[in-house]
Amino acid sequence: MRFGANRSQLYDAQKTARARWDQTTDLWDDAPRRAFEETVWEPLDRHVDDVLRAVDQLAVTFAQVRHECEFQP
Repeated sequence: MRFGANRSQLYDAQKTARARWDQTTDLWDDAPRRAFEETVWEPLDRHVDDVLRAVDQLAVTFAQVRHECEFQP
């Protein structure tokens, strides 16, 4: 199983979303925006960070499994 392409897509999407959110906060600065940021945006961003770390860990684990299971004459 290869994780690189999917991880890259998720990372790129997060990076794009962060940039767009930063642009939005320049124009939208009121209590509803801050509430949205606190209750939706920040938790979502942290979850994506967690998923990226988990994918990295899975990639290492699968690479080790592949290496240990390869036929070695």
